[in-house]
Amino acid sequence: MRRAFTLVEVIIAVVILAILAAMVVPRMSKSVKAEHENAVSQMLDLLSMYAFRDATSSQQIAIWQDPETQWIALLVADRELEAAAFDGDRTKFEWVTDRRILPVALPNGMAITDLLVDGIEVSGTDWLIPTVPGGGRPSVEMHLTSDSVNTVLRLDSNATAPLRIDSGNTEVKLRESQNLDAYGSRSEKW
Repeated sequence: MRRAFTLVEVIIAVVILAILAAMVVPRMSKSVKAEHENAVSQMLDLLSMYAFRDATSSQQIAIWQDPETQWIALLVADRELEAAAFDGDRTKFEWVTDRRILPVALPNGMAITDLLVDGIEVSGTDWLIPTVPGGGRPSVEMHLTSDSVNTVLRLDSNATAPLRIDSGNTEVKLRESQNLDAYGSRSEKW
């Protein structure tokens, strides 16, 4: 009665496992890249909603990273009615999560390596980027980095949508200023 495997049986089993691993590993790496691309897309949506809400709402809004969960959320300034009625102070408010867009959870291995607000570097994991009521919105630049993605997201203070710049690509100017006097449009009759 035989109790061990022969060398041929072991070699066949190893070859079968190697073929299966060769088929599965590339799919796993594509899955990770897709997850990171999805996170970049969600951040683009969050920045777009930040610009949209600033342009269309009278409420103060902000982008915030939760220091505990590392999630990035869009916040809305909501009045504390009880405190305002009690103190007679109408300027008190609290930040609440905007229900129109879900917070973004960056996947494992992806991080915001650089964050610039109006050209000033912001450090740490607990930050808040609020709009100024009647004063505009700051420009925001985020560098999202992982093994498969190296992307810069830039939302200028007057832009309606963020600009995505992937590593190795040059920045694309969306609009160029036009001198209408040099173009000859000044003398046209309307």
